[in-house]
Formats: sequence, C-alpha cells, structure tokens
Amino acid sequence: MRKLIDAIEGILTATAISGGGSTEAVNFALKKVNWKTRLIAPEPLSQPVVDAQLDAACAISGQYGSNPHMIAEAVLAVKDELRWETVYEDREDEPDMAAFSRNFSYTSLIGPDAPLRTDKIAAGLSLQGRDTYYPPHAHQAVESYWIVGGDGDWKVGIEPWFPVRPGDAIFHETGARHAMQTNAEPMLAVWLWTSHLDSDLVIVRG
Repeated sequence: MRKLIDAIEGILTATAISGGGSTEAVNFALKKVNWKTRLIAPEPLSQPVVDAQLDAACAISGQYGSNPHMIAEAVLAVKDELRWETVYEDREDEPDMAAFSRNFSYTSLIGPDAPLRTDKIAAGLSLQGRDTYYPPHAHQAVESYWIVGGDGDWKVGIEPWFPVRPGDAIFHETGARHAMQTNAEPMLAVWLWTSHLDSDLVIVRG
C-alpha cells in the first residue's frame, strides 16, 4: 500500500512542477498531508467491474517508468487489499444510472476514513468499465483527475468532448458539470478533492 501512496504523491509532485489547472490543488495536497504517516489497512472489498476489468485498465498505462505506469503496477500489487465501493445503487429505476452503477467503482486511499488519514483532502482511484457513460454531474468539491490506464472521452461544462489517455490531467472548478464516456477500453484514474470533502454528487438532467 505504501508504494501506491508514494506513486500518487509522485504524480501530484510532477503536476506541481509542470503546472496546469491543478497546480494550486496539488500544492495544497502536498503541503497539508503527512504523506509518511502510518497507513491503516482497510477491510478489503471488490466489485464485479473491478474483478473483470482492473487488470485490463492497468495493462494500458503508458510508457514504462512513467507515473501512470508506476501507479498501475502499485495498484496490481495490492488489488486484493483495496476496498472498492459502488455509487448510485439507489437509482435502479433509472436505466442509465443502473447501467453506470454496475460498471463503475472507486476506492478511497487518502482522506478522513481512508488508509492514509487526513481531514484536508480526499483522494483515491476510480475504475469505469468499457462502453460506460457517466452522465453529467457536479459537486462543490474542487476536483482533479489523472488518467492512469485505458482511455475514454471527457466533457466539462459546455465545452466539446475531448479524448483522454494515460498521463492526461483534468481539472474541475467547484460546481463544474462534467461527464465521462469509455469506449472499447476501461479507464482507471486517480481523483483528488481539495475542498468540500463531504459534498454530494448531483446528477444534472437536461
């Protein structure tokens, strides 16, 4: 688990050096978190989409030695130790949400109830299965994403859809509407919240 936390710290450090929309968020995370604190092992839990597609996403993680590749290798080394959760299980009456819920999972690695405990940020991994649409949604949390494995398409606000692949970073201001679509491959990403850690995710219809 420590190797995975170190790899996430590494991708944040690289972002702080290279700049971009997430620079302020990653500098906050790097400064406010004690990255070497003792880790607390979670009670492991997997999900069908993780069992079926995590390995495939990690296999498409960019150049050997890159930050995405190192994260993917670290994930595979501890995949049986992680606690993967589902979302929107209470919306089975909505076909698009039911399909999404079955094909998406996340694990918290840093945060108030995560292996690395802190009340300053929340961070972890998300896995979106093949041919899966995450409908437009928003939250108060300032959010950053880094694509680790696989690929897909992304939309922020009213801007056009754009493709993403390992190494790409995406930044969402508070309240920004965003959506994701995978195609032939699943998509594994690191996510980071640096404000409003208890904010709800709201699906935006219309």
